[in-house]
Amino acid sequence: MFKNPFQVAVIFAVLALIIKLIVFTLEIQHGNMEKYIFFIYMLILNISVFFGIRSNKIVEGRQTTFGEDFRAGARTASFYAILVAIITYVYYANIDVHFFDIKRSELIDTYPAKIQNAIENATMTMPEIKTKVHADIVNTYTIFTPYFQALITMFGLVFIGLFFSALFAFVMKKIPGFK
Repeated sequence: MFKNPFQVAVIFAVLALIIKLIVFTLEIQHGNMEKYIFFIYMLILNISVFFGIRSNKIVEGRQTTFGEDFRAGARTASFYAILVAIITYVYYANIDVHFFDIKRSELIDTYPAKIQNAIENATMTMPEIKTKVHADIVNTYTIFTPYFQALITMFGLVFIGLFFSALFAFVMKKIPGFK
């Protein structure tokens, strides 16, 4: 079925893109769906790492070592992470361009209550409050950008993929059907 880790990663990255576009088309990309997309990406990552290791075992045609299995899973996870990072950047830069504006406005809408709370509890002086609010607003323009989200997505998926690659390589060594 799959011949190499890159092919596995491409197929599952396309699946992740399709799911993301379906969520966008249904206009449910805000709220709890943001968390669900993260978990969907993790599920797809796990499945792709599994199939990456499995395809490597089939191609090799012999009993593979833990290191070979780990490398096959790590390559699949890395390719998948790079492709999903590209998809994330293109998605937020060209498709759902107002996503981060909505996230910023939701965050900024909470500031009056936070300021009022800080004034009532006398936890901060007014110049400290102004400085903190200004810094928070500037930070939102750094964090809520397509580039930053793609970067975080890529590094997160790579590190989680390496962990699951080691886990699946270990489990596949212990289960008799995968030797």
